[in-house]
Amino acid sequence: MVLIEGGQKVLANFKPELSEYTLGALRRLGVEVELGAAVTSIDADGVVYGDKRIEANTIIWAAGVQASPAAKWLGVEPDRAGRVKVEPDMSVPGLPDVFVVGDTATIAMPDGKPVPGVGDAAKQSGRHAANVIKARLAGDSGAKPFRYKHAGDIATIGKRAAVIDFGWIQLKGWITGGHGDWPISIF
Repeated sequence: MVLIEGGQKVLANFKPELSEYTLGALRRLGVEVELGAAVTSIDADGVVYGDKRIEANTIIWAAGVQASPAAKWLGVEPDRAGRVKVEPDMSVPGLPDVFVVGDTATIAMPDGKPVPGVGDAAKQSGRHAANVIKARLAGDSGAKPFRYKHAGDIATIGKRAAVIDFGWIQLKGWITGGHGDWPISIF
């Protein structure tokens, strides 16, 4: 198995020590990890990345997807990834009764970075839009802006390896249910 990562490290959104642990855990599982070269071509017989080609019968793409064409449908300008740039209440500029949430929307956090395209952010933005709609139906047009609350990141690496970053605590290793030991590193 070969994992091709276009960036310089795996799980780039995690703290460096968790990313390094992940790389080691993958290699211990026998995964060949290729860093720093993006996939440039895929065909029925393999993959090209950087200046290398790997012949393969099975290819699994997990690098991302293209945004929904909702910006085009709505006639609004998308961001560079094709997402709809939304107002602070998750409504579409110029279309105050239309809301866009989840991976189809882009909105900045207070630090200026975009809200990440993760499931928790989609659920939170959907909940926020629903609350804005309910408030408007009740006659309250003073909606508060959406604020994403990042709960943390978890990645399973294999049967007995995972990394967890909740900000205030980071964990790596494995935890078993039942009666066994729970090797884990906390830092």
